[in-house]
Amino acid sequence: MSIQNKRKESIYFKIVSEIITNKINNSNISLTTVTEVKLNNDSSILTIYVTFENNSKKSFKNLQNTKSFIRFELSKLLKQRIVPKILFKEDKVIESARRIEKILKDLKKN
Repeated sequence: MSIQNKRKESIYFKIVSEIITNKINNSNISLTTVTEVKLNNDSSILTIYVTFENNSKKSFKNLQNTKSFIRFELSKLLKQRIVPKILFKEDKVIESARRIEKILKDLKKN
C-alpha cells in the first residue's frame, strides 16, 4: 500500500470517527467506536471497522443506514467530488480479547 493511501486512511479515520460520534443523532449508534479504516488500492472502497458497546446487531443495522449521510459529510469536509463507497465491518478483535481475558481470570481463580 502506498504512503498516499495510508495518509488518506488516517484522514478518513479522523473524519469518520468525528461524524459518527458528533453528527449522527441516533441513540442506537451512540456507543460506536471506529477501530480501523482501510482504503482499497484504487480508493474506490472505504472499509470501516467498528465496535459497539451494546446490542451490536441493531446498532450495526442502524449504522448501515447512515452510509449515504457519512459519504455526503465526507464530500463536504474533504471537498472531493468522488468519495469512496463505504463498507462497515464489525471488528471482533475486542470481543475476542474480552473472552480471552475472562478465561484467564477464571483460570487464575482456580
